[in-house]
Amino acid sequence: QANLAQVFGEHRHGMEGSVDVLQATLFVAGQPATTLRLSDYRFEGFVHPEAYLDEHGRALTLRSPWAEQHHDVKEGLAWLRSNRTRHKRIFRRKASRFRLGSEVNASQRLPAYFRNVALNASFWIEQLQAAGVGIQGSYINLGAADGVSDDPLHAFAMQDVRLASGPALAVEAQEALCARHREELPWVTLVCQRVSTRNLGALVQRVFPTESAREEVDVLKVDVDSFEGPLIEEAIQRQGLRPKLLLVEVNAGIPPPLQYALLDSPQLERFGTEVSLAIGDNAPMEVNAPFAGVSVSYLVRRLAPHYGLLELGSPDAVFVRTDLLSALGRKAPLDEFQAFARGWVDVHGFSRHQLRRWLFELDEVEALGEFHNHLTDWMLSRFGTMLPFTLGV
Repeated sequence: QANLAQVFGEHRHGMEGSVDVLQATLFVAGQPATTLRLSDYRFEGFVHPEAYLDEHGRALTLRSPWAEQHHDVKEGLAWLRSNRTRHKRIFRRKASRFRLGSEVNASQRLPAYFRNVALNASFWIEQLQAAGVGIQGSYINLGAADGVSDDPLHAFAMQDVRLASGPALAVEAQEALCARHREELPWVTLVCQRVSTRNLGALVQRVFPTESAREEVDVLKVDVDSFEGPLIEEAIQRQGLRPKLLLVEVNAGIPPPLQYALLDSPQLERFGTEVSLAIGDNAPMEVNAPFAGVSVSYLVRRLAPHYGLLELGSPDAVFVRTDLLSALGRKAPLDEFQAFARGWVDVHGFSRHQLRRWLFELDEVEALGEFHNHLTDWMLSRFGTMLPFTLGV
């Protein structure tokens, strides 16, 4: 942990000041849309304020312009403890009614774990191999980017896939990223086009033409920054894929039990999901719109009983086929409520105050209403129209 802390700039005593002091400009379609506090749009940190505390009660923070600092953690703890009984009651009631998983990891873990170890497919593949599970060195990577930067499949591609000459498919829409992918991973079949529920079957069959081949895929990763939910359902329910592991980017601003998924649509193709933020005079950095992606509860519900939540990283959720849970030393899938509350998140389009209110202060109906209003107001004010999505509990 000490080495990871040094790598990611973490420390035990916190930083002074507040994340709320920074102002940013939000750009939509390349044009400045509004000026706002950076922390009202992007937040990286633990959802539960007490998850910051070490065994001595000291707060761990991260050196980042959008991560909570020492002052913010103290403020979050004061808010949580000001009405602890009510917050616990609401959280526990929702969890008891809606959760599907039951396993809880109560150990303290550094942000580096959620950002690095939990999202390295080889970390899980090696455990499956050690338990005697056969790995052929195969994967499908939807939203592959360059196949290297922040890609949880990169180590797996460089080792198992390359050495075993296993079948591997990568799909990426941006030609510049495709060019780098071809250079870095020439042994992976790359398709440079936009993936959708309409063409996924044809793309998969290029590399996995038989039913048995589709049932033997080691890993499926979906990270398209938009309609991950429908893509996962198409892959598993209609294309017959049965990967051992699933890695799916989730929208960390949507707490359990809200089941949300953005749908593919002509409106989505027109407006897209990427916006950008500029801090001061710095160049804008790409971020996701608040409506992008899928919530963890949507995936947990849609994938059960064949897949269970193995880990909730930042930003991906890791699922494993339930027949392989015991090979990883698990008796049951993770409790998605506890995993979310104690996890490290990178939230785009929401503030930490909204996220905690929806999880700890409001019941599921109230939270759904506030979330719906936030989302629809955002779309209407920026686009003048609504993008199709599904939302429920």
